[in-house]
Amino acid sequence: MADKIIPPAFKIWLVFLFLFLLLGYGVVPSILLGAVAGFAGGTIQAWWMTPGGEPTTTLELPASLRQLNPRRLPLGNLLRRGGSPRVPRPRR
Repeated sequence: MADKIIPPAFKIWLVFLFLFLLLGYGVVPSILLGAVAGFAGGTIQAWWMTPGGEPTTTLELPASLRQLNPRRLPLGNLLRRGGSPRVPRPRR
């Protein structure tokens, strides 16, 4: 990842270095602020150019988990909702 960050970070650092010098900042603050801006910009550009992809919306379970029946599990009925809806009690 560093090979993707360093070249654009160096270019952005130089731009910000000269920009801060033109604005009247001292040499040391211009170097430090330019370095921070260069690192941030290089990181963002490397992230932007790295191919990724959208995460899939479906989850594929392994065959061993698909074969499990929740009613046969030891506590399977504990977490299952009953057939009758719950009616809230009146407030006092």
